[in-house]
Amino acid sequence: MKTILLVDDELENLKSLGEILNRFGYRVIAKPDGQSALDTVRDGTTVDLVITDYRMPGMNGLEFLTSFRQVRPEVPAIMLTAYGAVETYLKSLSLGVFEYVNKPVKAKELGRIVKAAIDGSGDA
Repeated sequence: MKTILLVDDELENLKSLGEILNRFGYRVIAKPDGQSALDTVRDGTTVDLVITDYRMPGMNGLEFLTSFRQVRPEVPAIMLTAYGAVETYLKSLSLGVFEYVNKPVKAKELGRIVKAAIDGSGDA
């Protein structure tokens, strides 16, 4: 079973996205902020994919991914945002984000993107 690290400060999003990912057969580690997510991987927890929200207090998604890449550069990442902007999109790509997804995302679409990211396929 593949493990996904899900990072979002909105608890309702953590819950609903976590349930969707569980239905697709993934194990989900849900964290409400970038620091606790970083602590999880620094403690040696293995993850196969990280999905992070962009806009979070304290440490935004780009800052989180910058730090995450220092610990686990090989793990694919998906950026979720309700505030899509070209600048954020380009910065996300520069950090090697597999996919930049605008919220809300449909369950079927999320499942397809996650599967492609984990399988290492470029056809998301």
